Amino acid sequence: FDKDGDGQITTKELGTVMRSLGQNPSESELQDMINEVDA
Repeated sequence: FDKDGDGQITTKELGTVMRSLGQNPSESELQDMINEVDA
C-alpha cells in the first residue's frame, strides 16, 4: 500500500486501495481511517 516506501500511508494511497476494493470514501473518511490507526 505504501507506494513511495516512506513508511507512511497517505490518504491518496489508502484511497487507491479502497477504490480497488469497490469502495469510494471521501477524503475526510480516508483521513479519519488513518487517524484511527496512526500511533
